[in-house]
This record gives sequence, C-alpha cells and structure tokens, in this order.
Amino acid sequence: MSRHTLSQRLNRTMVGSTAATMLVSFVFLFAAYFLLYRFAPRLAPSEDAVLPNAAELGIFAVCLLFGSISSSFVATALARRMVEPLSAVAQAARAITAGDLSARATLTAPAPTEPTQLVADFNAMADRLQRAVDDIVTWNSVIAHELRTPVAILKGRLQGLSEGVFEPEPALLSSLRQQADGLARLVEDLRVVSLLDSGQLQLQPVDIDLAAEIESLARLVENDLDKAGFGLRMTLTSGRCVADPIRLRQAIMALIDNALKYAEPCTLELETVILSQTVTISVIDGGPGMPDNFVDRAFEPFRRADSTSRTRHGSGLGLAVVRGIAQAHGGSVSYERVGGRSAFTLTIPR
Repeated sequence: MSRHTLSQRLNRTMVGSTAATMLVSFVFLFAAYFLLYRFAPRLAPSEDAVLPNAAELGIFAVCLLFGSISSSFVATALARRMVEPLSAVAQAARAITAGDLSARATLTAPAPTEPTQLVADFNAMADRLQRAVDDIVTWNSVIAHELRTPVAILKGRLQGLSEGVFEPEPALLSSLRQQADGLARLVEDLRVVSLLDSGQLQLQPVDIDLAAEIESLARLVENDLDKAGFGLRMTLTSGRCVADPIRLRQAIMALIDNALKYAEPCTLELETVILSQTVTISVIDGGPGMPDNFVDRAFEPFRRADSTSRTRHGSGLGLAVVRGIAQAHGGSVSYERVGGRSAFTLTIPR
C-alpha cells in the first residue's frame, strides 16, 4: 500500500507530467532547430520575421502532438489506477445487492492509498454482513430448537391439567415452574448476548462488598447444588470493588449452572482475589473439563462441546453471557485446567 495520500499522488503526478512535457518539448525544439539550421538553413526563418514560417509551424505541431501523447498516456494510466478500485467495489456491491453475499472487490494492480482502503473497508463490511446473515439463520434455528422442548412440555402438562389427566400436585407444579424458569433464563441470556453484539449492554456499577455478594448468592444456590450432589467451598478475599452486582451475579450463576450441567458431582469452589487494580472470581469444578480443541470457541454463542458424561445439556449461551458481562466491565473471562479440575476465572477492573 502506498504511503502517500491520493491528493499527494495527484499533485505529484500532475507536476511530474507537466515538467516532463515541458522537458520533452524543450529537447525536441532544441533538436529540431539544430537540425533545421544545420541541414536546411534555407527553411529557417529570417532574423526580422515576426510570425513563424511553415517549417516552424510544423515543428510546433509535432511538438504539440508528442506532448499531448505523453500527457494522455500519463493521465490514462493514473485514471485507470483510480477507477479500477471504484469499479471493483461497484461490481461487488451489485452482486451483493443481487443476493451473492460472497462477492468481494478485488484489485489486479496496486492503487493509491484511499481507493485501496476503500476496497479493504468494503470487503470488511461485506464479511460482517455475511456473518450477520449466517448468524441470524443459525440463531433462528437454534432458538427454535431450544424453545421447542420446554414449550412442548409446558403445553402438554397444562393441557393435561385442564382435561383432568393430571392432578395439580406440588411436584407437577414445581416441574412447571422449573420449565418456566428455564425459559426465562434462556430469554434473558438471549437478551444479554444480543445487547452485547449490538454494543448496548448497559451496566449500573456501584461500590460493593464482593465477598458479601458471593456469600449471599451461595445461600441461594446451596439447595440446587445439594440436589445435584455438589458441595460448595468458598475462599473469599475481603474487599470492595465497583461493579454491577446484578450482572456480576448473573455471570457467576452462569458459571455455576455450567458446572451443574457438565461437571461430575464434586465440591464446587468459589474463589476471589482482590488486587490493587483487578478483581478475579473463579469457579472451579472437578472436571472432566472441556476438550482442548473446543476451548477457543467455548465462549461463543450456541457453542457446546460433545459430552457423554452428563445427559443434561444447556443452550450454549451461558459462557457467552459470562464473556459479555466481563467485557462490559472492561474485563475478560478465561478457562484453564488445573490438574484434573476445571477453572473458569472472571477478571474485571477493581
């Protein structure tokens, strides 16, 4: 890519073209008059002539012809280098408008900086458009799949209640409530991921006691952990930080829920470390952990690793929600395997 801007290249080309034309004209005139006076002095103009004679007019005409040809050649070459990127972008835009989202603008020769950048920006925009359309198709399919099962269960149970097939027993009502809770979590996860993708995930950060927040959250999930055969151990560092407590709880709940879905029953560990600039929150389970070839994609929406150790599977949104909340705080989330245990760590600025 050229280091000079388009205006600089135009100025340099025009100045160079003008200077080259003048130099060629001067050299040609000098050579023409030299040959005229050397070999055909009788055709040379007299000393007292005011107007050029026929020989001089011929010399001027030939000089003008060569100058025009050289200037036209330079202008044509410059115009071709400028117009080719614009034509490539226009052709690709027409193809995309016609429905071919794979169309891209290509250059067959080097071009000035601005047209080259235009082609690069257009192709980047086309890539994002194609990914967005592909994501919409994928999301619609996955969302429909994730909603179908709980909606079908709710519909069947409610129809059975209305027809007297089922008795309104506490166990049945609890099952219906769990299905409704699952739908609510799925809708909220979808909303958070959508807000993240659009850059509109808003936080309400306040000064909080991190240890107190996690202890409060732990009391809410202890029953669910017990029912699933999990224990809970907390190693919390006392201290305060600025964060959105609701979103922070949502991220930690997603990590705990991820362990409930995919980890073997174990003692789940919650650890916090508060440093001068950062806060880390770790959820550590007993494994088996994620496959190595899946780690890089684990935090993308609707990504789920193949697992045969557990029959309960999630929507593939939980870790994407965690990543979104971490990024909204200006932080990050990571995964590592410590021995046979899996550790998910949320890191945010203090």
